[in-house]
Amino acid sequence: MDQLSKRHGEILELLSRRGYLAIEEMVAAFNVTPQTLRRDLQDLSDRGLLRRHHGGASANLSTANADYGLRHVETADGKAAIGRAAAAFVKPGSSLFLTPGTTTDALAKAIAEKAPGGLRVITNSTAAAAILENCPGISIQITGGLWMGHNRAVAGAPAVDFVENYRCDLVLTSIGGIDPEGNLLEYRDEEVAVGRVMLRNARRKVVLADHSKFGRVATCRLAHLGDIDTLITDRAPVEARARMIDGAGCELIVAE
Repeated sequence: MDQLSKRHGEILELLSRRGYLAIEEMVAAFNVTPQTLRRDLQDLSDRGLLRRHHGGASANLSTANADYGLRHVETADGKAAIGRAAAAFVKPGSSLFLTPGTTTDALAKAIAEKAPGGLRVITNSTAAAAILENCPGISIQITGGLWMGHNRAVAGAPAVDFVENYRCDLVLTSIGGIDPEGNLLEYRDEEVAVGRVMLRNARRKVVLADHSKFGRVATCRLAHLGDIDTLITDRAPVEARARMIDGAGCELIVAE
């Protein structure tokens, strides 16, 4: 990785103290044009060092995900494309584990548009359940557990015990980050515990990850790409990451 410029280092240092900064604040703080500042943010985002949002950026922390509302607008078009591609795996009369997250929210919207009859969804995402609730022919079961408001989900031991009772055709899960070794990372132990059981109890395993998740840091290991059948993303990964995915024996789908 190229060495950071002085301004790039100062941007990261300020974000580490403030958490989130608007474009206008950074333009004033560093006395640069908005165009220059946006290029700086894109460069730092591509390196996995911060998270870009509409109108600003936030620190890339390994212990906490960004605000749910910010994540909904972050790479929204890419998440929608991933959701449509993932919905193609969902067949009428099948069973599905669905984890929480804004990418799986986009998937739930795509499933709702298809409305596959006889579908059974087992999820710990209250947001996804709300999206699917008015779809005729779709049965929704929500786990119990500890309320995780940051992700519109429930998790913990009760959710794990609930999921242990089921075996599904498919699990569709989003992810907090993918490190250079191919580890799939998340932020909360309680949610990872549920996700691991869903992965273990599903016959096909599909991960949904937009391009910003590559190189992003998080604390908790969910699984490895070698444990996954298919990875769906919104941009073709750079050569080194493509080799990593291929070496793990994981099918790669780039959504359009």
